[in-house]
Amino acid sequence: MLLVILLNFSCKSQSKKINGVSFVASRDTISTQHITPVLKAQSNYVALMPFGFIKNLATPTITHNTKRQWFGETENGLLQYAKRFQKENVRIMVKPHIWVWRGEFTGNIKMDSEENWQVLEDSYTAFILTYAKAAASLNAEIFCIGTELEQFVVNRPAFWQQLIQKIRAVYKGKLTYAANWDEYSRVPFRKKSIILV
Repeated sequence: MLLVILLNFSCKSQSKKINGVSFVASRDTISTQHITPVLKAQSNYVALMPFGFIKNLATPTITHNTKRQWFGETENGLLQYAKRFQKENVRIMVKPHIWVWRGEFTGNIKMDSEENWQVLEDSYTAFILTYAKAAASLNAEIFCIGTELEQFVVNRPAFWQQLIQKIRAVYKGKLTYAANWDEYSRVPFRKKSIILV
């Protein structure tokens, strides 16, 4: 009898498991018809993914939050999507992504000069802080500071340390970084209260 009580207490004391889905951006606003499948899957979290774009692996400028993008890839799209999900008590992870034209792997983004690294750092800072501020305004539970950016992370660790501090200045929730499966051990900030996924 005591064992059953302890097991019951032990299970109830655990925090609720994250049962999340990645919700891919659409060209339009979302409605109940888009949210119902997420609820039927018993998801309690959604990862919403605004996008920034670069032309190739050595291009330092990130284009983002423009009228040429699909609505769901922009700040306004993120805000609309998140508010609709929050009405259904679905929690939010904001997970900005970079897309390299022609589908090249973002883990290979690497600049060929110090000048281009500086441009990339400035551009990435503007991109990621746009969505960190949006995540803060939404009270999103989790914010992802980057997704599969191995060469950028490994080659510019000081930048990432400073960026984390800038993000923490505007967003007070949990931070994560989405490492590729073979990247985890090389992420220099993995011990800085950053959850790696």
